[in-house]
Amino acid sequence: MKLALYGGSFDPPHIGHLRVVTEALAKLPIERLIIVPAFRNPFKPNVRADSSTRYRWLRSIFSSFEKVDISDFEITQKRSVYTIETVKHFLPMCDELYLIIGADNLEKLASWHRFDELNTLVRWVVATRGEIPIPANMIALNVDEKISSSDFRNSFSSLGLEPSLENEILTYYKELYESTN
Repeated sequence: MKLALYGGSFDPPHIGHLRVVTEALAKLPIERLIIVPAFRNPFKPNVRADSSTRYRWLRSIFSSFEKVDISDFEITQKRSVYTIETVKHFLPMCDELYLIIGADNLEKLASWHRFDELNTLVRWVVATRGEIPIPANMIALNVDEKISSSDFRNSFSSLGLEPSLENEILTYYKELYESTN
């Protein structure tokens, strides 16, 4: 079986994440795509929404996607989980593993924990972002949504999601913001 993993904070999830998944399903020769929300991203120690809430939002967004699963693997570890750990967890379930990242990760990719080993285990898939060039040895997903989770947290701009879920997410972050100020 061919699997794709797509991990991240998803704090909050938005249309850009949805587009990455739809592009990956259209472009990659995979049977399953597994979205793996982080309990806490090693590069982003300050997660705003708690992991169970982010997990629930992702399940809601992707509930109609036949080939997509949302995994709680990293959440159940209750700590920052390195990508190599997640890859090794899913590797026995497949004979080929694609790892989806955003182009904004390319600059620091070589500094990821046990990168050399990780690099031998996966086929890299990179979602475009702005003008960041994608290396020729990686698969590019053309997904230029002008949105980021941090932009949303700073301005409460639209997430591009189904209205009732978007309103729930907006309310959650506004209440979180008000309780910390």
